[in-house]
Amino acid sequence: MEGYIDWQTLFFFFIVYSVIGWLLEVIFHIYTEKKLINRGFLYGPICPIYGNGAVLMIIFLTPLEHNVLYLFIGGVVVATVIEYITGYILELAFDTKWWDYSSEPWNIKGYICIRFSLMWGIGALFLMKVIHPKVASWIAAIPSIMVPILYHGILIAFVVDLTLTIHSLIEFRTILKELRAIKEELNKKLKDREQEWDLIKRAQGIQMKFKKRHISFLRIYPHLTKGKLEEFLKTIKSKKRDVK
Repeated sequence: MEGYIDWQTLFFFFIVYSVIGWLLEVIFHIYTEKKLINRGFLYGPICPIYGNGAVLMIIFLTPLEHNVLYLFIGGVVVATVIEYITGYILELAFDTKWWDYSSEPWNIKGYICIRFSLMWGIGALFLMKVIHPKVASWIAAIPSIMVPILYHGILIAFVVDLTLTIHSLIEFRTILKELRAIKEELNKKLKDREQEWDLIKRAQGIQMKFKKRHISFLRIYPHLTKGKLEEFLKTIKSKKRDVK
């Protein structure tokens, strides 16, 4: 059937564009911050938001590929919607911002901004006109006998990586809940200074555990300290000074 793309091919597209997205993020931060940072959301060299975005663009924008204007507008819309929804869900789940465009003009809650949305539109043109035809031909050239082997091998590696990441994120959320509970106790202005100091030491222990186990997240997404986590850490520092 013309225009039909099977699930295995879509998965290969997802992986390829997730890796390309990771490379772009790494190169961008080498240029802007002069240092090498693993910008993958997962442990491996992969940024799923790019893979998801590319696959959705391929699905929705292929009918528009012969009209440059519609292709650009479609790219802006698809990428912006994905970025907004992803940013909103992540902050809702973890009370933190994984990226923040608040300093950019014409932004919406720091999730999206006009400058990057327009850049995504240009990226969609480049994707559909230049990159994807080559990637599609490369994937189509994979010998049929190798397709199931590659598919299942990469899928297993991806699922393992995703499982480890989700486990780490669940632990991250648990740490936030512990800090929230400690903050509420500290805000009660306990009369017993010893009890208050015990709470502060407990919070510092949790903070150290967070830094030790999740330092990679902080390096990759420095805006993780925004929101509730930042408030908790400020409260702990303030109470520590008061008790001393």
